[in-house]
Amino acid sequence: MKKLIVLMVLSLFVCGVAKTTIAGDIYGYVHDTNGKGLPGVQISSKDDYKVCSEKTSGSGSYYLSLSVGSYTIKYEKEGYQTQNSDINLLKNERKSIEIVVMVANPIPIN
Repeated sequence: MKKLIVLMVLSLFVCGVAKTTIAGDIYGYVHDTNGKGLPGVQISSKDDYKVCSEKTSGSGSYYLSLSVGSYTIKYEKEGYQTQNSDINLLKNERKSIEIVVMVANPIPIN
């Protein structure tokens, strides 16, 4: 019984610590130049401790939970020019990044 109580207390502590390290959320949409949502765009951010990464949904939407700090959010998809957005995220902040438009790479002429 004591082991169960200790396990429950440790679980609550770990969940509490994990919750406080996440500052907030960023979300938005990625579209092509025709206004169509782009699925499968790799969204990534890096801070001093880890890299967070997510892919856009079928409609081009995404959602990331991050720690307090400043980030450069990178948007990458094969066949498109990489885009970057700089953000500063505060504790418990939920931030919408304006629609990101991905421009197709020009087709090389040989």
